[in-house]
Amino acid sequence: MIGSKPAAFIAKDYRVATSYRLAFLLQWAGIGFTLALFFFLARLVDPTMTPYLEKYGGDYFSFVLIGIAFSNYLSTGLNAFAARIREEQVVGTLEAILSTPTRFGTYLLSSALWSFLWASLQIVVYLVGGVVFFGVELASPNWGAAAAFLALTVLSFSSLGILAASFILVLKRGNPVNWVFTSLSRLLGGVYFPLTVLPGWLQKVALFLPLTYALEGMRMTLLQGRGLTELRSEFFALLLFTAVTLVLGFWSAHFAVARARRDGTLGQY
Repeated sequence: MIGSKPAAFIAKDYRVATSYRLAFLLQWAGIGFTLALFFFLARLVDPTMTPYLEKYGGDYFSFVLIGIAFSNYLSTGLNAFAARIREEQVVGTLEAILSTPTRFGTYLLSSALWSFLWASLQIVVYLVGGVVFFGVELASPNWGAAAAFLALTVLSFSSLGILAASFILVLKRGNPVNWVFTSLSRLLGGVYFPLTVLPGWLQKVALFLPLTYALEGMRMTLLQGRGLTELRSEFFALLLFTAVTLVLGFWSAHFAVARARRDGTLGQY
């Protein structure tokens, strides 16, 4: 039945995650710790930073809360697919799974569903915790525009993750996609500070990162209530990036599986 395999993957991964109760609880505790850490850190931000934050409402904690919460999708997208393939290689089940009628695309997408659901739940907790316990104000958020940016954010980061998983299938170890995008995006994507504080040439480099447009869109829709018309340049830039990476991701996955099958290295790690 349609949806039965993805549902089975979600159920299995949920049982695995909750079976390690201490680790499961520590992840929730980590969210609270992160919120408190940046709340008090925000109180130390120099007032001279205010001009850089003015377009976002002037509050550093609200700014960084959006950055930390939604950058979770970047790490999830880049790691979920590659980590699952690596795990299946190590335990020796990847080749067995791909020898069943299950298509590789179905397997790959289903294997990451729990990770994205878990990341989404964490984002909700970040936002609700910020509003309820730390006084974050969402000034008339545009939920429709935010949902559009969110959909493209998940798709673009998932595409990068599929590309990263292709490297794992072929190279077994070493993931240049993960390293490049994680390192650059954390520094230049606007997670912890506005891009306008960077030198001009680094701001130009940031324009090639999808996280730049994703966070700008989410901040302006949630904190300032902007619509897609006002954010059309950011939206179409993210849309273009998503289209390109989707094509690259699925092409690379097809090539990697065919190469590994031809070489007989699907089960090697």
